[in-house]
Amino acid sequence: MTATTASTTADRISQPARDPRLATALRLIALVLGLLAAAAGVAYVFGTEVPKPQGWQNQVLTVIWLMPILAVGGGILGQFYPRTGAALLGVAGVLGLVLALTAAGFPSYLAALILLALVASAACLFSIQVGGDNIWNWHVVDGELVRPDWLTRFAAAKIASAPMFLVVIGAFIGCSIWTIVFSFTRSAALPTYNFIGWAQYDRLFHTARWTISVKNLAVYGVCSLFFSFVVGFLLAVFMDQKIRFESAFRTIFLYPFALSFIVTGHVWAWIMNPTFGLQRAVRQLGWTAFTFDWLGNRDMVVYTLVIAGLWQGTGLIMALMLAGLRGIDDEIWKAARVDGIPKWRTYISIVIPMMRPVLITTLVIAASGVVRVYDLVVALTQGGPGLFSEMPAKYVYDNMFQNALGQGLAASSVMLITTGIILIPWAIVEFGGRRRA
Repeated sequence: MTATTASTTADRISQPARDPRLATALRLIALVLGLLAAAAGVAYVFGTEVPKPQGWQNQVLTVIWLMPILAVGGGILGQFYPRTGAALLGVAGVLGLVLALTAAGFPSYLAALILLALVASAACLFSIQVGGDNIWNWHVVDGELVRPDWLTRFAAAKIASAPMFLVVIGAFIGCSIWTIVFSFTRSAALPTYNFIGWAQYDRLFHTARWTISVKNLAVYGVCSLFFSFVVGFLLAVFMDQKIRFESAFRTIFLYPFALSFIVTGHVWAWIMNPTFGLQRAVRQLGWTAFTFDWLGNRDMVVYTLVIAGLWQGTGLIMALMLAGLRGIDDEIWKAARVDGIPKWRTYISIVIPMMRPVLITTLVIAASGVVRVYDLVVALTQGGPGLFSEMPAKYVYDNMFQNALGQGLAASSVMLITTGIILIPWAIVEFGGRRRA
């Protein structure tokens, strides 16, 4: 009897989806409805029907920004994780319903958001059933038993520390939403809900300082990532040759990373000072025509940041790359030598592709350091000469603490959204694949 039941269960699990095309169509419909619900929410926020209570209730109005954000997120996630997408869309609709019942009534835009979000949530759930799966069975997808996705596995591993995990995630999401919401207000020192629409962003993108900051970040980021990866990988290859005094060399290369960017900036400011730094030292050796005055050169000053950043960060890149190289099986090298493959070709065609997880981790760490570079600029150039070494992080900091909180929040929101546009598609591609049991 048990064997028969197991066989029946296995047959049911391996049964193909009843109508996968309809399931896909329903998920696309949910995406369209989610986008329309978000558009209705944005129209409602920008309309004149938004309630304007006084006092602490101003803070409660952040819920009106949660609705379109959840609607968009639910529609997108519904294409890959329909249960999660349905949950987000449902929460967006419920928030709109609560707002309508308690404060706003049922104006047209808000009613459209509620209806569209709830219908999109139902479409996501119905797509699961149409696809031949049980809505309540998270381990069966398209009629096959699957391994839980990375998010489910991570949550299960963190079950003992769930309260702390929820607090951290809640604080991150809450602060992100708070940043975006109040970037649409006329906030100076303290946030008050005085909605002014896109005025802060219009001011931001018409400010020369912000434009220069973005260009400098692009130059600094491209040069820093390229040269740190190239030099770091070459150093790792050198260290992987079983050289003598490897520990001493590794310590020397990693030592700059132990210093703060403030110390690094001051050290390189002294080195690059034309009065008593490198230029003076070389001239005292006899090369009186030698010139190195990049700190005062508006076209070259951003490259002084690149040099100082490379000096500090390349050692960490080297250490991560070396860990990846040490993870390559020695049998691969032996097989490559037997086949007569040149060593450089082995690195390019075999070793580097096998180091993909290490390279991705290194890229994320290095890129995050590029985006938030601030203290190096303050210590090395102070943003000068003029504005030609300004960075977005410095722009945000200077505005948020100089009675221009709304402008600083607008700039930080642009940085946050840009990072999300880059990371979210990559995360979906990297972790969204289903692993069959």
